[in-house]
Formats: sequence, C-alpha cells, structure tokens
Amino acid sequence: MNPLDLGWLSGNKERVITCTKCGEKNSDTTLCCTKCKNKLQSSRKVVTVDDPSGRPLDTFEHKGVSADAWKTLMRMVEAWCYLLALAGVAAGCFYFEKWWPMYPAVGVLGLLIWLRRV
Repeated sequence: MNPLDLGWLSGNKERVITCTKCGEKNSDTTLCCTKCKNKLQSSRKVVTVDDPSGRPLDTFEHKGVSADAWKTLMRMVEAWCYLLALAGVAAGCFYFEKWWPMYPAVGVLGLLIWLRRV
C-alpha cells in the first residue's frame, strides 16, 4: 500500500478513504463511493475521551430468550406442525385418490387447535 494514498500522511488535512471496489478516493466522511456507490469501509479506530487506550469493545453476552418469546416460538412451531400434518394427509389423499381421510384429519386438527388455543 502506498502511504501517499492515505491523504493525511501526504500533507492533506482532509482524510481520504479509497473504495475497495473501484479504487476511487473519497472523503472520509462519505458513506458510499462517489463513483460506484459501493459502501465505504473505514479502517480508522474511534477512540473515546473516557477510554483513550483504543482497546476493543467488550464481548456481547446473550442473556437468553425471554419466557414470552420462547412460548410464542413454541406456539408457532406447533402451528406449523399441524399445517404440515394436514398437508401430509392432503398429499396422501391426492396420491391415492381417496378423499375421505381429509374429513377426520381436519376435524382432529381443528379440535387440537381449539383445545390448545394456538
């Protein structure tokens, strides 16, 4: 990498960033390339006043899924299982050209859904 490409090292007061797609030099404050509209990625580290060391941020620790979100997810999975069961019965009925199994399947699944309050 040529150090003169960095602008601020060559005596310019304005920092430039080079597009990784087309090589166009852009101002460091722009978000996308002026030539090809590609998103620009700056390698500059932001240092806050409180933490001048420049160390990386602390790692994110996931606290788990809340009980309400987990219950909602399980209800959706259960509803999709009912739908897949009904689609399986419909596919079997279509394959064997006998439609009478659809009636009890719809009744049983409807009863399950009503009892489970899905």
